[in-house]
Amino acid sequence: MDIREFEDLINKTISNVIVYMIDENKILNISAKSRAGAEISDFLETQFVILANSNRYLLNAEQSPKGATKNPWDAKVHFKYENHLEEIWIDFKAIKIDQLGSNPDIGTPTKIVNFIQNGGFYLLYIYVFYRETDNGLEFCKVNDSFVKSYFLKDVHHSVRRNPKNQLQVCISTEPEYRTREEFIDLLFSKLKESYYRQIKIAEKELLTLEERQTKIKEFNRKQEALLSNLKKT
Repeated sequence: MDIREFEDLINKTISNVIVYMIDENKILNISAKSRAGAEISDFLETQFVILANSNRYLLNAEQSPKGATKNPWDAKVHFKYENHLEEIWIDFKAIKIDQLGSNPDIGTPTKIVNFIQNGGFYLLYIYVFYRETDNGLEFCKVNDSFVKSYFLKDVHHSVRRNPKNQLQVCISTEPEYRTREEFIDLLFSKLKESYYRQIKIAEKELLTLEERQTKIKEFNRKQEALLSNLKKT
């Protein structure tokens, strides 16, 4: 088995678990009038842990601690193939059907760099789609599938790092297979692009600061002159 086949097996195994969960629970009593993503993610995390631990490839499934909004994964699991054990991080993204053109944050580059340095590599995104119903929400298909899944390493090349140090990519973009080393090159090229953009913005702001300071001081002197001429009562 080559690396790509190994990755495909991981993705297919975990995605099949999620599809089974949705098939058994197409309608949820969760209000979708506001953002329901956190509650849907909690449902998926809980059910995934229950089902994953009965799968022959999956071991030690664990969901994110309750209330741990900064946790680097929503769920994690070990994938066992022969004598190899691979830690997989899962990030659930629940997307309302009318939001397919949005660009959600998909995590910090810092966490994936740390993950790789600590011996991991595979962060798997699981997108599920839903629509509002009278009694809650209903999972629905996009491109004839309840689930869209891919590893961060295969994210579309339009991914970018924003000034908040979050990676972003449009939901509707399709993944692009690349090798692990190609992903490392892509990630660091995106980091460089982002930092250069920030440097250019900072340089532009620095060039205008002195002029802005002078103008504000002139305005303040005029205000002070008006205040100085006020008559005592």
